Amino acid sequence: MLKDIIELIEYPVLIIDKSGQVIYYNTKFKDFSWIKDLKGRYYFEILRFSEAHEVLKDNKVEYYEKEISLGTDATKYTFLIKSIGDLKFIALKPGESKANSDLKKKLLGQISHELKTPITVISSIVETGEATGKIDSIFSRKLLNNIKRLDFALDNAIIITKIQLGLINSQKTKINLLSFLEDLIDNSLPEVLHSNIKLNVEKKIVVESNPYILKTITKNIFLNSLIHGKEPIFVDFYDNKLIIRDSGEGFKEGELKELSRENSSGIGLGTAIIKSLAKLSNIQTTFSNENGAKVELKF
Repeated sequence: MLKDIIELIEYPVLIIDKSGQVIYYNTKFKDFSWIKDLKGRYYFEILRFSEAHEVLKDNKVEYYEKEISLGTDATKYTFLIKSIGDLKFIALKPGESKANSDLKKKLLGQISHELKTPITVISSIVETGEATGKIDSIFSRKLLNNIKRLDFALDNAIIITKIQLGLINSQKTKINLLSFLEDLIDNSLPEVLHSNIKLNVEKKIVVESNPYILKTITKNIFLNSLIHGKEPIFVDFYDNKLIIRDSGEGFKEGELKELSRENSSGIGLGTAIIKSLAKLSNIQTTFSNENGAKVELKF
């Protein structure tokens, strides 16, 4: 019965006993392996990559999962180990080749360029028209604000696509939070927000996160507050949590219910990005109302 189930799995699966000897393997593993006669072999003869040797020699490991690259084309696999009794189930779930990954990045870059260039051109025309008096300044401000919102929405659409294609690197590093937030406010947010964000973060606070992911999450929170909320925006850090709260009406009851769900639907693109990137970087998110909309990021 077990053999029949293993055979139905669409990627390579190998079963070994506590001594490391092969008990069973499916057809997919036989096709994958460079050794065709696997009976009586040991895992270290078959799995010629360091992760396998390091983990499998430890009999106490009950579960293990890691993304690895194998072969000349650097094909990505998720290397999985699950211990059940005296047996270990080993699986290699294929991802994609480096060539395919590079192609996705190239196509996304081309699409991004083609979509963002017209926005930049229109923005330049409006600014020139205002400077020369050919376009009314009030009209141009409204137009430029909407162009910026369109540009922001396009950035978010590109980010969502990157998440779906697995093109975002989630590697973490140590970040001085106050310096990080000050740089974000000065260089990545509209000028209207510069004096309306109140930072209450100590200089010594350091968090471990991915800079790109954390920047994208916090930028979306601030801009959502600018669009839907009200200034000032208050930023605090305590209990290993970054807390951002605006002074608006807060989230609607239906929004809070949706945001509390694991797989939210019907939420804005910016909020969807916050949740998706936070999950990718193991940051816990909490959405609530406290004299305005409040978002907590727990590291």
